[in-house]
Amino acid sequence: MSAIGGIINFNAAPVDAELLGQLGDNLQTYGPDGGFEVRQNSVGMVYRAFHTNLESRQERQPLVNEDGCILAWDGRLDNREELIRLLGEELRADHSDSAIVMAAYHRWGFAFPQRIIGDFAFSLWDPSSRTLLLARDPVGARLLFYHVDVNRIIWASRLEPLLALPDVGLEVNDEYVAGYLALHPGEGLTPYKNIHAVSPAHLAIARDGKVVCSRFWGLDANKEIRYPTDQEYEEHFLDLFSEAVRARLRADGPVWADLSGGLDSSSVVCVADEVMKHGSVQARSLETLSAVFDESSKSDERKFISVVEQKRGQHGHHFLESEYPLLSVSAFEGLRPIPNPLEMWGEYHQAVRTKMRERRARVLLTGIGGDELLTASPDPSPELADLLVQGKLRDLHRRSQVWSLALKKPYFDVLLSHSVIPALPRRVQSLHKRRQQVKRFSLLQPRFLKEFGLYNRLLGPKDVFGCRLPSSRGQASAYLSVRNVICSGHLLAWGPVAITYPFTHRPLLEFLQAIPPTQWVRPGQGRSLLRRALQTYLPVEIAKRKGKGNPAEATLRAVGREWPRLRELLRNALVCERGYVNADALKALIAQPNFEGSPEGLFVLRLSYLELWLRDLERRSQSLNQTSTFEFSSRLAGKERVVEVCS
Repeated sequence: MSAIGGIINFNAAPVDAELLGQLGDNLQTYGPDGGFEVRQNSVGMVYRAFHTNLESRQERQPLVNEDGCILAWDGRLDNREELIRLLGEELRADHSDSAIVMAAYHRWGFAFPQRIIGDFAFSLWDPSSRTLLLARDPVGARLLFYHVDVNRIIWASRLEPLLALPDVGLEVNDEYVAGYLALHPGEGLTPYKNIHAVSPAHLAIARDGKVVCSRFWGLDANKEIRYPTDQEYEEHFLDLFSEAVRARLRADGPVWADLSGGLDSSSVVCVADEVMKHGSVQARSLETLSAVFDESSKSDERKFISVVEQKRGQHGHHFLESEYPLLSVSAFEGLRPIPNPLEMWGEYHQAVRTKMRERRARVLLTGIGGDELLTASPDPSPELADLLVQGKLRDLHRRSQVWSLALKKPYFDVLLSHSVIPALPRRVQSLHKRRQQVKRFSLLQPRFLKEFGLYNRLLGPKDVFGCRLPSSRGQASAYLSVRNVICSGHLLAWGPVAITYPFTHRPLLEFLQAIPPTQWVRPGQGRSLLRRALQTYLPVEIAKRKGKGNPAEATLRAVGREWPRLRELLRNALVCERGYVNADALKALIAQPNFEGSPEGLFVLRLSYLELWLRDLERRSQSLNQTSTFEFSSRLAGKERVVEVCS
């Protein structure tokens, strides 16, 4: 996961070489393999490399084309062969990912991002039209932010270099905070009013001092895939999932993979093993890592982790909760660019990054997204709500009876909860959700709740693709929810590592959106398609699992252990001063002698990390107000990195 950035002066003034160098220096932590800066009068671009495959080691970025176009590319191009074939002689001898992307721009213009499959972020400057393009992949696996004012636009793949600029401003974005508390931050937002995120699957076009954003890819609400047999769905899924894993094994070193003992992570690991047997990937080996809750019986998954390890014939890396405790005081040091609830896992993430560096591993596969995209719970709503909307009442009656027996719930409860309510307008569903979540949001100020529509946000992201059926809208919402988790950057707070998500492979997303809901889930069987398609790959104990150990027990126990410290943190809290939280309600809550086992524990944790970020922001603001200059990190010594390009 390399680092990119740049500056454009709208008034045509030359870019300050020192400022451009400082921008690059502040990205060096995330791109330790060297890089360059390019200046072209009023335009400057920087690149810091974090190599993960053979091809990237042959690149020289930013890439400058013969017509003056400049590209800084941070990504992994998954459809290289297809694009090489389509672009032909335009590529000449350079088949690096960045060269392919540059050629794609010259062939297809602003439409070229939709041709690219993979995890990526890029900036591209075209001097002929004086246009800057910024873009991110459909799930936002790579980060990209920008600050724009009347004089210039500055962008970077991390927030920290932008926060270091003395004239950016550190004003809190309450819209982001509302989304953070409801688990669904808005599109294109950061915690700072003056800094924006490039939205996943969007192209930001900067020209003449203005930035216009448009979506370059989306789910096709009208596409349908219908096969006569289950086997054909299973074969299609297996082909796409194998392709997704194979693309992410394009790494010239050992690859690591999460192994929690659940169905999703086990599927990634077992399919990766099968792919590697055929020798069609760069990766030399695959090692697994597991967070082990050895002090929490309901969260301990070692039984199922060991089943997969036995099948592989290889023991993985186990990181024990007793050695890397949740909510450790020393879990996070330095700048907090965002409120990050994963700080509670800080000791674990630090240990994983340290061990990966020791083993020279830079790529981490994870099963994130499988729960949502493949419907983990045996929920009949997609099927039954579709039948109601389509007016297939006889089929609805018959299937509701089947599901009533499977769920052991009264027939009319199934009919109401899983067909009628999911088919209602979103506004009405919000009222139903509000009754369920009153206790959770009881700490928040009513005015804040109302102004930012937090109860509406609990329904998940709103379908923006025009889906007609409830199942299709639900699948679109699942994709957007997964995208929000990934694009937040929470997992990237502990140093450079290329985290990648096979379940979000774009062709796989498109396939899952287009198939019938009866393929996702069946009575008594969540993730039905995954289980059927991978039954010969997975150990039988994994393939037939009905549930999974819940880390909530370990988390709430940690809250109980650290309750005195959390209580002290939330006294005289900034979350109250800013109008997010009712001070009296919070005071009553922290007066409790012990909080272990409370259903509000996880929400209090989220509030706590918001409080920590606000305090860090207050300290930074005071520091900036006390000095007229800002000290950037030291320059790289003895390396010539600036390439001058004459326009």
